[in-house]
Amino acid sequence: MSQFNLNQNSCNSCGTCVSNCPLGHIEMNNHPQPIPETMCSSCGHCESGCPEGAINLSGPELEPPMLDISSKISPEDIGSYMRNRRSIRNYKKNKVPRNIIEEVMDIVRFAPSGVNQQPVNWVILEDPEKVKNLTGLCIQWMEEMVESDSPLAKALPMESLIKLWKIGMDPILRGAPHIFIATAKDNPGSAITDGVIALSHLDLALPSFGLGSCWAGFLKMASDYPPVREFLGLKEDDLFIGALMVGYPQSKFFRVPKRNKLSVKYL
Repeated sequence: MSQFNLNQNSCNSCGTCVSNCPLGHIEMNNHPQPIPETMCSSCGHCESGCPEGAINLSGPELEPPMLDISSKISPEDIGSYMRNRRSIRNYKKNKVPRNIIEEVMDIVRFAPSGVNQQPVNWVILEDPEKVKNLTGLCIQWMEEMVESDSPLAKALPMESLIKLWKIGMDPILRGAPHIFIATAKDNPGSAITDGVIALSHLDLALPSFGLGSCWAGFLKMASDYPPVREFLGLKEDDLFIGALMVGYPQSKFFRVPKRNKLSVKYL
């Protein structure tokens, strides 16, 4: 729980914080103040939206961002950036330095979450050899699925993927030097959605650092396989939400591929 601190000398009692609070936690009584026995999610809307900067939320886990909130991206720039985002399946051998990873993740930690619960935890594989070992465990899972005549093994080209692995290729994690995995403690809230949102933020942030990514779908499928969970140090109540392969792209893309027309229903 964060502490609501108000500088009354700066506050002009405009009521912006009251209207911005999504949970109705603030009321106006000469000056804004928290309403007892109501919930505060520490979302920071009151602090961020105060024109006078009179509100400061404090708490043991809260860290201030170093951001210029006045910066603006044009629709043309953001549209071009997002349309040019590509899934990267071929990577250079170079590892991403730890300081770059930390800079990326300092952006990703601001991804929105339900009631600002921020439930997402991360497992990041820095060692390419560990990524290779993880691929081997996914292949082992596929072999067991094939042997058990699983319907999933028939629906997916598992036998072909196993053959590619045996001749020295990596059809699962594509030889990526790093894997970023979003996890959360098992709960009935919005943790899975929050994790997908955080992964999407990561996916969009990476190209600005010269990095690329691809969603690791086969790893997600194998995420309940006990050897995979043990390898990743996941406990029984840890949800494996999703994963991205990450690294420096081996090749460039020069044009935006075609897509289907938009399908939308306006009501």
